[in-house]
This record gives sequence, C-alpha cells and structure tokens, in this order.
Amino acid sequence: MTQIWTSSKGDKIIAFANNTLYKANPKDENVSFLVAGMKAGDFSDPALFALPLDIIRSIHWQEGNDHIQVFFSRESEEHFIIKDPVIREEIFNHLKAYIPGATYGVDRYDEMRAAAKPLAGLVVVLLLFAYTIHVMAELNSGESVTAFGRLGGLIVGLVSLGTVKVLLVYGALIAIAGYSTYKKMRNPPVVHVIGLGRPANI
Repeated sequence: MTQIWTSSKGDKIIAFANNTLYKANPKDENVSFLVAGMKAGDFSDPALFALPLDIIRSIHWQEGNDHIQVFFSRESEEHFIIKDPVIREEIFNHLKAYIPGATYGVDRYDEMRAAAKPLAGLVVVLLLFAYTIHVMAELNSGESVTAFGRLGGLIVGLVSLGTVKVLLVYGALIAIAGYSTYKKMRNPPVVHVIGLGRPANI
C-alpha cells in the first residue's frame, strides 16, 4: 500500500511504500512530477531518501514537536519534519497501523526525568560559581592561584572582570538553567513509540 503526503512546510514529500519510509525535498516545481512517479510505482529518483523497515529500530513522536524521529541502524536517526499537526499525527498513526509486526507504546516522563539534563546543567553552573567565588576570595586575600586547562583559564578570566560582572554572568546562567529546569518539570514529554522488534530508544 502506497501512501504519500505532501506539504509546503517542513519535508515536502513523505511516503510509505514497499516496506520503506521515504522523504524528499525537491524544488517546488518538481514536487508534482516526483509524486506522479511514486504513484506509478517508481521510487528510483535520486531525490528520494529511503529508510527500509529492516534497518529501522523505532519511530518516535513527542507531543508538541514538529517532527517524527526515526532511529535506524545502530546509532543513527533521521527527523521527518512535519509542520502541520494533523498531517503529523496522520502519518504516525498510518505507520503504527501498517508497519508489519510493529508494537506501540507511550513513554510518559515524570518531572525529575524530564528535568534531568537542565538540572544537571544547573548543578554544574552552581559548582563553577562556587569555585569562582573561592578563587576570587583566594586572590583577594593575597594568595596565588594556578589555572589548569581551558576551564581554569576561563575562571581566571572571569575573575579578572570583577565581582559585579561575575555575579551578572553567573546570575544569567543560573536563571537560564533554572528556567529551563522549571519549564521541563512543568511540561514533561509524552513520547509515542513504534517499535520494530529491535532494541528501541525508549
């Protein structure tokens, strides 16, 4: 069963046929020609990017994202950009229904899991801030400080800017990391996953 979707935004052509997922982004004037060929059973056009089902591990759609992620081979992934939410859901549901032997599940993140990455970033920024304050205190008391590597050089460079600028820089970084953590915790991802019988990224 051949199914073809076209859109003026995102990936212009997405298709599922011959147990293969296709996408293409030809020039606007070539879209109808390429689609006509596909409807006639010709999928040989070099403009088509093809992913056979036998190399796909899983297909993910995270609610709110404008793309569907396809994980394939060992560590590769491809994004199928679909700006229209109706078409995006239609494509995912079609794949869920027509991929032979596929499994389906929903991965709902809890608040801590959703915020893990920005929270780790916040912790790193706070540790760097504490170390920078320590270095400033050492220098102000007349002690010498030896900088090692890029990080050490960066911290010494920050210290040389003065207390006010150090507080402004770290204040901005802490605010960004804190807001990102809060935002992630308020809106934990909901990821719909189609599994194809291979180790999946869930």
